[in-house]
Amino acid sequence: MISGFSLPNQREWIFSAKTFAASMLALYIALKAGLPRPYWAMATVFIVANPLAGATRSKALYRALGTVFGATAAIVVVPLFVNQPVILSAIVATWTGGLLFLSFLDRTPRAYMFMLSGYSLPLIALPLVGDPASVFDVALARSQEIILGITCTSLVSALVLPQSLGPVVAARVDDWMKDSRGWIRGALTGKGEDSLREIVALAPDVRAVDQLISQLRYDPEMTAVVRAAHELRGRLVMLPALVSSLSDRLAGIRGDDGKLSAEMTVLCWEIEAWVMSNGTPHAQGSRRLFAKIAQLRGRYDEKSDWSSLLTESALARLADLVSLWTDMVTLEGEILAGRKARWTPPLQLANVAANVPHYDFGMMAFAAGSAILGVFAASLIWIFSGWDQGAGFVLIAAVSGSFFATADNPLPLLKQMTLVTILGCLIAGIYVFAVLPQVTTFAGLVVVFAPVYLALPILIARPQTAFIGLLLAVNSATLMTLQEVYSADFTRFVNGAIAAILGALFTMVWMILTRPFGAALAARRLERQGWREIAELAAGRRGDATAVFAGRFFDRTSQLVPRLAGAAPQRSAEIFAEMRVGINVLELRRLVDHRTAGAMTEAIRAVLDAVADHFRRRAETGGPATPDGRALGQIDTALLAIARHPADTDRQKAAQALVGLRRALFAEAPPLAPAPEPDARAPLSTPAAAAA
Repeated sequence: MISGFSLPNQREWIFSAKTFAASMLALYIALKAGLPRPYWAMATVFIVANPLAGATRSKALYRALGTVFGATAAIVVVPLFVNQPVILSAIVATWTGGLLFLSFLDRTPRAYMFMLSGYSLPLIALPLVGDPASVFDVALARSQEIILGITCTSLVSALVLPQSLGPVVAARVDDWMKDSRGWIRGALTGKGEDSLREIVALAPDVRAVDQLISQLRYDPEMTAVVRAAHELRGRLVMLPALVSSLSDRLAGIRGDDGKLSAEMTVLCWEIEAWVMSNGTPHAQGSRRLFAKIAQLRGRYDEKSDWSSLLTESALARLADLVSLWTDMVTLEGEILAGRKARWTPPLQLANVAANVPHYDFGMMAFAAGSAILGVFAASLIWIFSGWDQGAGFVLIAAVSGSFFATADNPLPLLKQMTLVTILGCLIAGIYVFAVLPQVTTFAGLVVVFAPVYLALPILIARPQTAFIGLLLAVNSATLMTLQEVYSADFTRFVNGAIAAILGALFTMVWMILTRPFGAALAARRLERQGWREIAELAAGRRGDATAVFAGRFFDRTSQLVPRLAGAAPQRSAEIFAEMRVGINVLELRRLVDHRTAGAMTEAIRAVLDAVADHFRRRAETGGPATPDGRALGQIDTALLAIARHPADTDRQKAAQALVGLRRALFAEAPPLAPAPEPDARAPLSTPAAAAA
């Protein structure tokens, strides 16, 4: 189960000692206070504990709120429906699945509150169906026990060698910047495809980044940099589309020998040297680059041949790159400074990718519905079997069904959970029947617990073993059912262990029966939802801002890439070409919606109609990535119409967007043919004829 195990480092030992101390403190207070289930206070410490103070605070807050909400629901529901077990089971299952669905909608630590509140109802309500009069006392006691564990964890975490998020964020930002430098260098040196393969493989990390940023506000050392972290995240999301676009434009203007013109070579070299420097680029350096790019762009403003259009577009992307990188370095300095006050220059870009999640509501509803039916089916098995310990069976089914609801292939995790649950039962059994009878003082209890409960936090501290460590700690602590006076009931213990194991096995079987499609269906749905979105943007049926589209697109990519398995690197260029299509479509849509009718406007409208038709067909049938030749002809017609339009800002933006569309959809197409010279023998057109 654990491969590549290494000895704990100092940070892990500190976390282990703090967690063990907090668990023993919570257990001691619970025993002294006479709480009915003091072991829940101990178990809660392991659930909430995190090596980082900010993560501990956020999890503690939302676990407390989730417990209170679940306990309140139990107080309301149990007395009303205790004599109607099937209806009570349906309510419990619906509550669990409904709040699970709400947790899907929340990408912050607050999602934990919804999920926990969902399975806290069966945790409290189901064991009380035989004694509904005690529901208030039990709900109150359970809340007290859990809040006690939360309080002890939070106090120890904050007072004893607190671990700030600062070093973690600093290391992550350093990794982001190193990766970004490599991607930019790849685009500037003609190795953009390699960069895109790396970027698309790292797209799923966006969710981890969002979780890290959401925890900053709970860390007093890092609250001042929350805005900077969000801004940096937005620029990182925009970087792949920019790298893709820049790589494409530079490839388009390279000669037959694969080289750029002398002036473009020098410019790319200067930008690369500026980006790769470890020090903060001075404002003077960026101003010099902007001035040089503007000077070169001025040579192509009035030209409409294909080579000039491509070169002007490449220069525009280089200007965007200088702006983006200037902002990223500025934000990096602000984040690394922490809460130290410092002046930072204004940011260059205002329109970057927003943090807009993509939701597949169909799959989310299916996952929540599957959880509802699973909990209800487990409840019916308990009801009609008359099993005394069946409440534990339903509870484990509810918890495991909630935790693995979004997994495309939860079977490996459920198998691991079953094995770890069995191991937890063995640990608890050894303590209950062999060790605890020999213990007569609380100090002795601490001594015998130390070997196991000092080791388990080390597993919790490591992402690859956190799930194993958490399950072992919680299962063994709760199955021991520690009380102020030692008592052991072998039959009850075995029944509880069997209930926990069968609950995990039931969830495994339920997932096999209800979710046989794996990741393939989810991947197809995500791809078609992306194509459908581009079609709607082109048709004008949705008017998202560019930042909103870019943010949602990248979030969808982060969900899609893990499901593509080995196909992700091969699809990297196509994925970001689609992102570029969407951004260019939005620019053209804006121009069409804000201009009066004219030759240029009508030509662009025809292009948008062709793009909408292509992506609509692709969403419906999964057709080829390249549209038919009609769309290429309409793009070329629009470019020729723009060439005859007076030079202004709209003309420049339209030309860049159309060049971007042509390169994204028809990268292998021959260059745009120049407009034919007017025939001197033809009669001059009249205003009426031109209007026609």
